[in-house]
Parts: sequence; C-alpha cells; structure tokens
Amino acid sequence: MIRIRDRFGSPTKFRDLPDQVAAIRDAQRAIHGSDRATLQAHVARLRTFVQRGDAVASPTVLALGGALVCEAVQQVLGKSLYDVQLTAGLILAHGAVAEMQTGEGKTLSGLMPAVLHALASRGVHVATPNSYLAERDFQTLRPVIEHLGLTAGCLRDDAEQSARADAYRCDITYAPGYAFGFDYLRDQMTLRSAAGGRLGDQLRQRLRGTAPSTRLLQRGRRCAILDEIDHVLIDDAVSPLILSGTADREAPDAAIHRAAKQIADALVPAQHFDLARDGSGLELRPAGIEAIYADAALANDPQLRRAWHEYVQLALRASHQFQRDVHYIVTAGKVRIIDASTGRIFEDRTWNDGQHQAIEAKEGLRITSEQTAFARITRQRFFRLYDVLCGMTGTANGCAEELKEFYHLPVVAVPLRVPSRRRTLPTISCRGEEEKLDRIVDEARQCQQRSQPVLIGTHSIADSQRLAERFEKAGLQFALLNGKQDADEAELIAASGRAGTITIATNLAGRGTDIHLDNAATAAGGLHVIVSQHHAIDRVDRQLVGRSARQGDPGSVRFYCTLEDPIVRQAPWIARWLERRITDPQTASQDQDFSQRLAPMIAKQQDRNQRKQSNLRRELLERDLATQNLIVKPRTRSVQGIKR
Repeated sequence: MIRIRDRFGSPTKFRDLPDQVAAIRDAQRAIHGSDRATLQAHVARLRTFVQRGDAVASPTVLALGGALVCEAVQQVLGKSLYDVQLTAGLILAHGAVAEMQTGEGKTLSGLMPAVLHALASRGVHVATPNSYLAERDFQTLRPVIEHLGLTAGCLRDDAEQSARADAYRCDITYAPGYAFGFDYLRDQMTLRSAAGGRLGDQLRQRLRGTAPSTRLLQRGRRCAILDEIDHVLIDDAVSPLILSGTADREAPDAAIHRAAKQIADALVPAQHFDLARDGSGLELRPAGIEAIYADAALANDPQLRRAWHEYVQLALRASHQFQRDVHYIVTAGKVRIIDASTGRIFEDRTWNDGQHQAIEAKEGLRITSEQTAFARITRQRFFRLYDVLCGMTGTANGCAEELKEFYHLPVVAVPLRVPSRRRTLPTISCRGEEEKLDRIVDEARQCQQRSQPVLIGTHSIADSQRLAERFEKAGLQFALLNGKQDADEAELIAASGRAGTITIATNLAGRGTDIHLDNAATAAGGLHVIVSQHHAIDRVDRQLVGRSARQGDPGSVRFYCTLEDPIVRQAPWIARWLERRITDPQTASQDQDFSQRLAPMIAKQQDRNQRKQSNLRRELLERDLATQNLIVKPRTRSVQGIKR
C-alpha cells in the first residue's frame, strides 16, 4: 500500500503508482532483448517527445523510459529492478520525495528519474551527502547511462575548472550537494564581474566568444535529485553556502588571540564571568572587565580587529563551550568542525567572527586568518532555484511538513519489498554513564560469543572513544568509526555484518553504505544494533535502527538510557520518572512495560526538538529571502535562462 505523507491530499499520480509500474513491465517485455543501438534509438525518440513539449511524467514517457532503464540495468549490471524501486523512481519522476527504507535499493531507484529528466537536454544534478557516495554512484551507474546513449559526469573535490565544466556538460552530473551550490556562487561571481565591465569590453568579449555566459560552469538548474534528501535539505540547512577566501598565512592578530587565551585562563567562573545553565551564553562581570583591561597596551594594540574584551570572550567560549571531540576535532594541525546533529566532520567549514581562531589558540595551533565572504546563499534558497526538485530518504517521517512548506515537496512512503524481521528488545536504563558502558560491553560480548555481529551507535566522537577504551580494557576486538566519511569507513561499515564483528560508530557514520550479512551472522540472529543513547531528533535514531534487518534479513535493536543523557536532562519529567523506576526495587528497569512507557516520553521531547530546529531553519530562510543577499542581479538571470 502506498502512503502519502501529505496533509493536502493524495494526487491521482501517486494513487495510480501500481498501474504505472505495471505499464513499465509491459513496455519492458516489448523491448526485451533489444540491442544497444535499438535502446538508444528509443531514447532518442523519447528525447524528441520531451523537447517538443511532452511532460517527463506523461504516461508514454514514464512507461517506455522506465522500461529502457530496466532493460539497460539488466543488460549491463545483470540486475532486475524490484517493483518498490520502480515505485520510488516514479515518485521522483513526479517531483516528490520517496521515503524508502534503508537497504531497499535507493541507488538504482534514482536512475530512472535521472534518465527521464535528462531527456530535456538541460542537465540533471544528482546530489549526495558526500563526495564518496557521489563517486560510488557515478562509477556504478555510468555504464548503464552510456548504454542508453547518454553521458554522465562527476564533480570531484580537486577537479580543475575545465574538468568541472566537462562534468556539467554531461546529461547527468553526480556530486555532493554543496558542490552544486558553490559552483552556482562561482557563476554568479563571474556574472557580477562582467556586469561591472565597460560596454565596449562586453561587446569585444561577445565577438571573441569569451562572454561571461560562455565561461559559466552550470547550464542552469533544471532538475536536482537528492539522495538522503533530509540530510541535504534539513540537517545541513542551518549552514549557508559561503564562497570565501583567505590568505595562506598566519592571522595578523594571532598574538592577540594568544594573549586573550592567557587572560581567559586566569578568569574564574561566577567571579569574572557567568555561564548560562544550558551552556549557550556567556556574560562578563564587572570584575572580569576590570581584569581584562588591566593591561592598557593590549587594549590599544593596532592589530585589534574587534574590542579587546571580545577576544577574551571568544577565548572563554573556546575553553568552556567548545569541547574537543564533541564540537570539533584536531587533525593534521587543523581544527575540523563536527556536525552536532549527525556527527559528521566538515573538512571545509570554519566558525566565523574570530571563534575559529580562538579555538586554534586554545589548542596551540597556527592561527589562521579569518575568511572573507565573497558570496553566500542558504541551502534552502539554492535548491528552491531548481525547476524540478525531488529525492529519497529512509527517514522523511518527522520532516514531511517542513519539506512541504519550504520546498513544496510531498512525501510518499514506499512499502517494504519483504516484511521486516527486526526485533526491538526492551530498553535498558542505567543510573550513569559508567554503568551503561559496562552493560554495553557485556551485551556485545554475549553477541560475539554466539557469532552475532554488533553495531553500536554513539552520540559523539568523544563517546565513541570512551566506549572503545572500555572494549580495549575488556580485551574485545572491535572496529572504530567516528566521523570521516571515506572509502575506508564505507568498507568497515560494510564489513560490520560479518559474524562476531563489533563495530563502534557515531550515529550516521557510513550513511548510505549497505551492510551485508554472511551466513553465520544470519544464523546467529542478524545484525544487532545498540543505540547508546537517544538522539535529540528521532530521524537520527531511525537511521541507525534502519541498519538492522534490511531486505528481510533477521536483526535486532536495543536502546540504552541514563539519567545523564542530554535528552533526559532536557525533559525534567522524564528524569523524575526514570529516577523513580531505577531507585524503586519493586520495578525493573528492563522490561517491555518500561520501554512502552518511556518511548512516548522520549518521542515527545524529540518532537519538541525537531520543531525548535525547524523554526530556526524557517527564520534563516525568511531572513535570506528578506535581504535578497545574493550577488546575482535580476537582469543577469536571463543570461542563464532562469525565469521566475
């Protein structure tokens, strides 16, 4: 049964999805066994239909286009697309979000809509959460795309301008979502530079074929297909895309940051400054101001970029509000920011207004210059520029209304191909962190003894390292994954389905990578997922849970909960109820009744957190729309064929 998570009703195009799948199957039988030239001739005919005005989602284009993709996949990869994969592809072709559970085959599901929208010859952008997944999908699907007579390209992080332009000239271009946004900003910089030139220079450039329009990377924004769409449009939405530059040298005010750190280290909480209970604010007291300005020379240093006491405030925040391996890591002499909601490590982001430099001073690193922003745009606004926007995720439930409000995207849930065999075991509650770590180690040991693989999800890098130390002390072998998404991490995640394997990972490490069980692991009960603590939002928990029992495999999951967990501290009523359960000898902290009563309380707080984050993203978008803070002027949009 197809479920539409759309309060505005279910259009016929979604209610008739089974009939549309049947039409594709009928068309595939008619072309089955066709050679490559015949398939390409069919594609050319469909391209003519679309360019003459037929809609991509018209019955004829959907049926024959879907059949051509199915046949090409069969001939090139030796695989047959399942009905659920075709259903997801149709949802995307109609410009919606397919909620497809992990392990159901999203990579192949996205191929059909990419091919169909490529028929318009205006380019299709397939956006992934990171460069590794973009390269993986590109390498997997390029042979199929070329078998149909189309072209595919991939934007690699280190690609030169010419290579990027070549990738954009392809029918289908794969890249991490941010890459498309940054290249858009670069194009706007090119247009702005040209708009400021003299009329004679512009005319000469046109005659020579070097006009700005010929130097643009992108052909426009016809269609974007987003893998893990909630990650790209929701989780990353609070971080605007900023095209910036900085000199590769030490900051001119580096010595001031170091001096500020020394002063900050001597200041005493509650005497010189106050910290907010939730750790979000910091305020100097009069005694603190007096201590800071005791040295008049520092207060009047010519290299000051801001007031002297603001440097000290930055240093205090670095010491008291930014924790290493929780908010950032230090690698290769550089500070890398950790995404608080996902645990991912950002390679190319910095805090602004001097905070990044204050943290570099705290860690004793080379203090880099503050970056200068040349152009910026929110991710919400950038992706709203596309004529067609669609995507897939296994965790759209919980952000469906936001996707509808911000992007006008309905969410359609795709049914499982086979029923889930996942067992949810009773939640285990503990008084504190130490007890929880011991019990997790014991449970993992028991699983390993019966050859059942275990995947343990942690909230932060620091949490994963503490747990890893406990496993080392217990003499248990394990794999540790805590942030950097690359091929090695993907291989380790994929290997976590082997019998007796113990893997510790931050919640979303290796997202998008399939976990395959070996025979011994299947016989032992499949992958057992341990959620070491509830995340602030439900979607992250469900992403981790979804790694178990994929595609009809057996599997199990268990949550742990303590009085020290952040989500429990956020909700005093949960803390009071949990403490009574733990301290009362008449009640057990590990039974089904306990889990059933705790779950809705946790869900209520997670829903509050989700709404709070959604409001923050809404405010960010509203400010961006109000200020219209883009480089491109309305008159330059016609150069790229953008009509709004």
